[in-house]
Amino acid sequence: MPQSRWIIAIVALGVLVRVAAIFVLQSHTVPRSTYEHGEIAANLLEGQGFSIRFLGVEGPTSQQAPLYPILVAAAFAVGGVETPEALLLLQLGQAALGGVMVLAVMALAWQVAPDQPRMAIAAGLVTAVHPTLVYSATHVQVAGLAATLVTLAFVASYRLGRLARRFDAFALGGVLGLLVLCDPILGLITPAIAWVAVQGQGLRRAMVPLTTVALVALLTVTPWIIRNAHVHGEFVPVKSTFGYAFWQGNCSLSEGTDKVVRASVEPILAKSGSGLADRNRALWEARHEAGYIDDIALTRDDRQTLAGLTEPARSRWLFHRALDDLRAEPLRYPSLCAKRLRAFLLWDETNPKTRSLVYRAGHLGLTVLAVFGLIGLGPDLRRRLAPTLLAAALIATFHTLTIVSARFHVPVEPLMAVWASGMVAVRSVRRPDLDFTTALETVS
Repeated sequence: MPQSRWIIAIVALGVLVRVAAIFVLQSHTVPRSTYEHGEIAANLLEGQGFSIRFLGVEGPTSQQAPLYPILVAAAFAVGGVETPEALLLLQLGQAALGGVMVLAVMALAWQVAPDQPRMAIAAGLVTAVHPTLVYSATHVQVAGLAATLVTLAFVASYRLGRLARRFDAFALGGVLGLLVLCDPILGLITPAIAWVAVQGQGLRRAMVPLTTVALVALLTVTPWIIRNAHVHGEFVPVKSTFGYAFWQGNCSLSEGTDKVVRASVEPILAKSGSGLADRNRALWEARHEAGYIDDIALTRDDRQTLAGLTEPARSRWLFHRALDDLRAEPLRYPSLCAKRLRAFLLWDETNPKTRSLVYRAGHLGLTVLAVFGLIGLGPDLRRRLAPTLLAAALIATFHTLTIVSARFHVPVEPLMAVWASGMVAVRSVRRPDLDFTTALETVS
């Protein structure tokens, strides 16, 4: 069988596994599963603009970055607001996006190690079947899109470092801009992206294409920043909620996440049926029962105070309140950071969904494969992959210092699949498989 068919087969596997998960788990039939994205999407279709009820106030919002809610609105426009048909359409689209993610991971592995086609095959297979990446396709959640854009950004950056073409600089700038409009926190990977280009071209030669990348990315996000300044009356860099998120993760009642630990969650998990769809529905019910830290940490007086502030001012008010709580217990912040780091590297104990054996086994398995894969690589390939390690470290550090959730780990997992592919690396290769290499060079 021609090697190019392996690429098609692995991408198809990634799509089919996600489609199967959607129909087996029946997540599109679960009520109250769209959260803020669904509310914003519904308001867009009703002519109310990009708005939401946030911290007791209804109005234009920057509580979410714009890209994903717009995609949800497109699904609602076709299938109806919050209907199972619309959610099924959205999730099937995310399954197809999973195929793009698999292809991007294979392209990234080839960009890093063009003489090691087995690494691309292994990385693609891991991405195709890894439980968290598959499960993310069954959620109305930005994580899968964000993970795909992170991977594409690295593919474009390695191409830019290798070829230094203007087209690659424009492509990388566009992908980075979309990534920031998807989740601005992931803009933290920019230094790692720049490092890739410098690795390939040297500092002086990389400056011109990197300047182009920065300008294109800036032009991509500027319309949204202008919109934010218009509706909020001040500069808001994509999202307005850093202070709010920091408060959720660090207020006096927080466990380091946005969720509440409630004993009432356990009976819900215990009574779930034996079928996968029943189990999934019970996990959703338990997640709703856990609720948010807002439910217990904000008093009526707090909500009245917040109602009198603009959205960015509400976030700043909560940020300073969290700082006051931390000053009252100086040793608590290091403890929360340690909890968050453990949750990021392992799993979030406050999230009922991460108690699943499938989640924990899959998460731990990928982590072990990634570590041994990195060990198995030679020093040259480790050096080539070092920027991806920096990106993961920057993302992990941010969430360690602010707030953590299982979904925040998803954008790192395609990079971990590439690291894991080092398990099949061959230290000495006479020549690449030309058919496979040609096919991957075409798609990457």
